[in-house]
Amino acid sequence: MAPKIGIISPSSTLTQLIRKKIEERGLAFAIRQASQEDALDAAKELIAKGISVIISRGNTARVLRSRLNIPIVDVQHTFFDCYSSYQKARRISDKIAFLATSEGYMNILTKSKPFLTDALVFPINPLLGTEATEKKLDELAALGIEVAIGGLSLEKAVMKRNIQYIMTTADQDAIQDAIHAALHFLKIEEEKIRKGLELQSRYELTRAILNCVSEGIISIDHKGIVTNMNAEVNRYFETLRYGQPIDSVIKKSYFSDVLTKGEPIRGALLSTGKHSLIISIDPIKLDQNVIGAVMTLQKQTEIQNIEHKMRRVLAQKHSADKTFADIVGSSPAIQAAKKLALKFAAVDSTVMIVGGTGTGKEMFAQSIHNASGRKQAPFVAINCAAFPPSVLESELFGYVKGAFTGALSEGKPGIFELAHKGTIFLDEISETPLDVQLKLLRVIQERKVIRIGDDKVTPVDIRIITASNKNLNDLVKQGVFREDFFYRLCVLKLRLPTLNERREDISELTRCFLKNANLQLCDITEEALELLASCEWSGNIRQLSNIVERLAVMCDNGIIDKKLVLEVADDITIPSGDNLPEILAAATDSGSVTEKEFIYQILYRMNGNKAAAAKQLGISTTTLWRKMKKITESDPHYFELVRYKK
Repeated sequence: MAPKIGIISPSSTLTQLIRKKIEERGLAFAIRQASQEDALDAAKELIAKGISVIISRGNTARVLRSRLNIPIVDVQHTFFDCYSSYQKARRISDKIAFLATSEGYMNILTKSKPFLTDALVFPINPLLGTEATEKKLDELAALGIEVAIGGLSLEKAVMKRNIQYIMTTADQDAIQDAIHAALHFLKIEEEKIRKGLELQSRYELTRAILNCVSEGIISIDHKGIVTNMNAEVNRYFETLRYGQPIDSVIKKSYFSDVLTKGEPIRGALLSTGKHSLIISIDPIKLDQNVIGAVMTLQKQTEIQNIEHKMRRVLAQKHSADKTFADIVGSSPAIQAAKKLALKFAAVDSTVMIVGGTGTGKEMFAQSIHNASGRKQAPFVAINCAAFPPSVLESELFGYVKGAFTGALSEGKPGIFELAHKGTIFLDEISETPLDVQLKLLRVIQERKVIRIGDDKVTPVDIRIITASNKNLNDLVKQGVFREDFFYRLCVLKLRLPTLNERREDISELTRCFLKNANLQLCDITEEALELLASCEWSGNIRQLSNIVERLAVMCDNGIIDKKLVLEVADDITIPSGDNLPEILAAATDSGSVTEKEFIYQILYRMNGNKAAAAKQLGISTTTLWRKMKKITESDPHYFELVRYKK
């Protein structure tokens, strides 16, 4: 029997995926792979051979739908195929652009944007012609994009601009849905032919289209009377029927605004009392006159469920991207820490990393994971201080359906399950409540986890790394940290040196931060580096990174010098050798004069000459200037008499 359903595929990838799916189901479809320019001719050839329904995708589907009078089923873009293409592109470069050539693709990319970090969504309208498309691609190249994601029609034009190209893939569920819809349309078409009732079959076709979608759809005429709607609408408006005025159930002026102004509404919130709905309304125009409108509506909770699903996918894909090669420094202290960490990576024992805030504990944890035999498996990190106790427990161990109020209806795996075969990193373990410590102790001992509200035991194969910036021995003595839990965690101990203990690395770290910062190129003088190396760094590497970024922003001439460091980095402790001499300390200690009064007196005595005053004080002119600046911030007129003294 000759096939009745045809496929016009715009890419070899989509062709392979659809062929595999229809072979699995034992179906006979006619498949043609064609570019957008050749798609119409290929479709007409299939129709001449008896094809009644065509499956295609994106802009190709839109073109066919506008030119043919048979059902065209679109293989919908989903978050999952966008994310899959994005992951492929990330392996090449982080300068990525999605080329959105259809409204459907643009919509799903817009919804997925929070999860496609740093990727540019770049709209291209093929209807504007080749010249306009070429101009848009020139703009894309000018932006420095190195990888583009899109359909077959743009591949050659993009690659001509030395931009690598990744063809969009299709989600298996989307292909399955398209096949279901095509079979449904085919059944309608065959029924139409059998009965010969063209008018009735067109009506049924419209009804089938409306009821195939998961969103509610309502259409009205120019008077606001309901002319059509699908079954989904009655979930939200049980009393609504054809021929009724729409304002009998929707009191707000959404429809009247669209009918009057002819402008669409997107993503408005509508409450029915029982449901919170997200609605969009488009005007229906004939010869520029508004003759009606159509509304789509969807439950807000369904959109939230999609978001939860996407976040779970991201959690399962979590990985470590740092290695020991990324840890900058050649000082004996950091080299000793790296050497010990490499030794720990070779075994599966639990590791405790201790060190002050900003010393790089998670970077070492990721490096240990990537140097271990578990590097191909997940690396899942959680900050124990970031969650309330009840939430922390559910994040760690997961829960089953109905475990507590607000739980996801399908339940949720905990991070121990997500990290199976890989590494789990528990940061700020000192902030874990005592009752959670007891449950963690059991999991660490037995390598088994039980979800909240469940009695099923799930074995987990994990390597555990913990970190703390507090002294856990002191917490054990205070009774806020379990002693048995401490000894279970502290099998291998890695202490990270503070930045003050590895001052030799400050020069190398500073230059590395300047090189990696997404700022203008700057250089730094040796004097400035020496000053930074002599300061006290209570915030360690994180504090140094922030200061370097601040210096790069404030630098005007491309050179960071000692003067700029003294001016800008006023929240770091300058070496004691740069303070005022002992005579001032003695004067201020005796209570006879304050520091700013002493500086004023010397300046007054030197007739406002800063160089002479600095020499008298035993400090540099730069230090004097910095101290005066700090005084005038709180008292702008303090040195006014000195400034104007003859």
